[in-house]
Amino acid sequence: MSIGKKAGKGFIRLFQRNMLEKLMGLTTIIILARKLTPYDFGLVSITEVLLYTISVFGTTGLSEFLLAYKKDDVEEIFKAAFWFNLALSVIILAIFLGAAPFWANYQDDPRILNISLIAGGIFLFSQIGIIPRVRLNKDLRFDKQVRIQAPFTVLIPLAKVAAVFAGWGVYSLILPTLILTPIQSFFFYYATKLRPGWNMHFGRWREIYGFTKHLIGSGLLRRLADNGDKFIISKLLGLEMLGLYNIAMRMAELFTTQLTMMSNNVLAAVLPKYTDDKKMFYKYYMNSLKAFAFVMLPFLAVMMVAAKPIILLFYGEQWIDAVLPMQILIVYTALRSVTSSFSVVMNSFHLNKLSFKVNLFFTPTHLIASAIGAYMWGIPGVALALVLVRAGFYNWRINLMMKAVEEPVIRWYKDLMPYFLITLIVVGVSWFGSYYMFSSFPNLMPLISIAIIGIGIVVIYNLLVKIFYPQELKTISGFLGGAFPKMQPHFNRLYGL
Repeated sequence: MSIGKKAGKGFIRLFQRNMLEKLMGLTTIIILARKLTPYDFGLVSITEVLLYTISVFGTTGLSEFLLAYKKDDVEEIFKAAFWFNLALSVIILAIFLGAAPFWANYQDDPRILNISLIAGGIFLFSQIGIIPRVRLNKDLRFDKQVRIQAPFTVLIPLAKVAAVFAGWGVYSLILPTLILTPIQSFFFYYATKLRPGWNMHFGRWREIYGFTKHLIGSGLLRRLADNGDKFIISKLLGLEMLGLYNIAMRMAELFTTQLTMMSNNVLAAVLPKYTDDKKMFYKYYMNSLKAFAFVMLPFLAVMMVAAKPIILLFYGEQWIDAVLPMQILIVYTALRSVTSSFSVVMNSFHLNKLSFKVNLFFTPTHLIASAIGAYMWGIPGVALALVLVRAGFYNWRINLMMKAVEEPVIRWYKDLMPYFLITLIVVGVSWFGSYYMFSSFPNLMPLISIAIIGIGIVVIYNLLVKIFYPQELKTISGFLGGAFPKMQPHFNRLYGL
């Protein structure tokens, strides 16, 4: 089977798993949001901020190193990576648990200490499972990975629902994950038959660190940027507002985060194989990005226009203040989705040092803008600051990425312009239409509103692409033929190709 077909098969398997994960996660959050308060969600979030910030010193770059490794001694390097990863994870866990009492005191809630113990356990067992998962990705055995993860994708959310009805309160958000994660990690090792042995291969640790050290600084800055706004909200606006912000972000990234991660997992395994032919590298990268944008952008348009009925349907009136931040954050999600493969491209060419420069300037700019936004306009201000700052720095990333593949920067924008332009037109038309609908029928059920908006946007979007950009449909069809051959005939029949 060709690399393209293996990647396509893997994408489908990961897509199926992620759809199941999102469906179960969304159903669970709908129930938990009615049983718990915004403060509870904020409490867990602020605890994770500390853990994610500390963990960057040991978790960054290891997967990228193993995926990009091309020498013959793969078995030995994976064994060395296991012990390297375990040692750093234990050190990070010790630092995190040592800092947890001070963090709980600083946030003025003693429950943070208990949450930290649970979150630390989840972190350790998740880290242990990284090495066999990367091995499955490197061998393009995505189907086996999905078969292991699928049962836990169902069990963990169901356990959370059972826990909240059992009266576990805020701990129902994380305790079931602690119980089931080590079992999942065990099955990963069983599937890969990875036996690290007792030889820790200390001599190979320097080689691993030599690659990952350039990503640690960038990763730390990225974690500070991703979690710094949460810290700012918690101190300036309170944990309840942080809970609202988390729900707004969760809905803005509904499906997109997992789909982006899934797409990048496949690209990270495939693109390094084309580094000797930059024309082919860019062609595969851009065609996959076009297919991704074609599917993702109309979905985000529906989420933006129908934000209010979506929040009301899923979470209820107590979360209505999350609507405006959600709409603003969807713009950020769209920008992030189409530029998220930056790290994959740079790592493929071992240019990870350059990403550090971008984050070095971005992180302080973002945090300052978030503080100003929170002080002046509350949560919507933080969301707006995120969009404006990210937009500027994403352009910088695109510039670096196109230099890596030796293509003019303008080509990236020209290649994706049809999708951006049509999405803007569809959002504008739909917004006016939805305003009229909500004004004329103020008591319309949220589910009906979502259905009308969704169908309208999807139909208009696809008609505009068919009429004005038929060549783009042919490009996507060609990509499907290489990666998803069984899907191509259905696509061609649907669009008359």
